[in-house]
Order: sequence, then C-alpha cells, then structure tokens
Amino acid sequence: MPFGLRVPAVLLALAGLLLTAPTAIDAIDAKCSACAAVAGQLQTALEAEKPRNHVDLRGRLDSKGVRYGKLIPYDVSEQRFTELMEGVCEGLGRYTLRTVKPSEGPSAGTDVMRWENIGRVSKNPRAKTLRDELNDYCHRIVEKQEEDLQKALYAKELNSTNVAEKMCIQFSGECEDREDLTSAQSPAMEEEKKPKKDKEAKSGGKKRKKGAKKPAKGDDKKEL
Repeated sequence: MPFGLRVPAVLLALAGLLLTAPTAIDAIDAKCSACAAVAGQLQTALEAEKPRNHVDLRGRLDSKGVRYGKLIPYDVSEQRFTELMEGVCEGLGRYTLRTVKPSEGPSAGTDVMRWENIGRVSKNPRAKTLRDELNDYCHRIVEKQEEDLQKALYAKELNSTNVAEKMCIQFSGECEDREDLTSAQSPAMEEEKKPKKDKEAKSGGKKRKKGAKKPAKGDDKKEL
C-alpha cells in the first residue's frame, strides 16, 4: 500500500487515542479529594464574607449634577464572584497527597489516597510537585465550573454549607455521592468547623492580674 494512503489511518488512530485519554480535570490522583480541597477553600471564602450593600456603577454627572448609572446588589455582582474566587487556588499551598484509612464512608478501613491540609508548606521537592499538580487542577476545575458556580451563587443556591456537594457531586461528578465526599475530605477542614474551646474553662479560671493585691489576712474568715 502506498505510503500516502497510510497517513489518514495514522491520524485516525491518534484521534482515537485523544478521545479515549482522560480529560485534563481527571488527570490527578484522588480526584474526589482534590475537588473537596478546592471546595474547602471556596467554603472558607464564603464563611469570611462580610455583608455589603451595593456596587456603585454610576459614572459621570449629568447636566443636573446627578450621577447616572446603576446600583447593583453586591450579592449578585460580578465583583462578589471575582473576590470569592481570586484566592481559592492560592490557598492550597498547605495540602499534600497522603495514604490514609478513612474512618467512614465507602472506603472506611482501607488504604486510599487523600489530599490533606498539613497546616504548613512542606519544602520537600515531591511535596512541591504535588502542590503544583493540585494548583493546576484547581484552576482547571474552577474555569470549567465558573458559569455553574456563578449562576448558583446569584440564585442563592450556593453557600458555605453545600459548596463541596455542588462542586464535587452535582457540577463535576468527581465524587460519587455524599459518603464518597465525606471520606475524601481533609480532617483539617472538619477541624476548622468546630467551635473554639473556652480558654477559661481549659485553664480552670481567670488568672490574677499583675499588680492585683492579695486579700488581707482575716478578710476571708467566716463571720461568727
């Protein structure tokens, strides 16, 4: 067979490989856990939001000295969405990939790979490679879900209590269900949700201030 007739067959074979190859978002280990880590950063951003009224888009003054333009509620503004998303991927620097045994979920008791927040930035070369992989994944999945996230946010269907389910189950299917998502979440995320313990209760009471006078002798005696 002439060489010229073989070229289309080679191209078809290459095209087939491209179609069957995993997509860019799938190209990461423990993808459910990776998605949960990204969602955890967005959850933190939503929890840290402060109430704001409107975004002032009014421009120049008209002939009567009145500004013309629009006042848009902050909740449904492009500015809000941008501010929420701008630091999501940058906040993943403390995550690394570990082999763990989840205590609950479909993988309970078995060794699985999970992205965990270790509370610090590791200087290990392997850890840096993993951080870069997770950061790249974050940008890809955020870009792919941008329209869905924005619509859900403006419709008040996205909040700090359901962002992981929206991103990892509904919008991407990275996690099969809630049990899969629960076992894939970093324990550090769960720890951040717990209320802080009362320091006074932990220390057994308030400490005496410096310079405070000790009670005089006899003041603490009971009256007869």
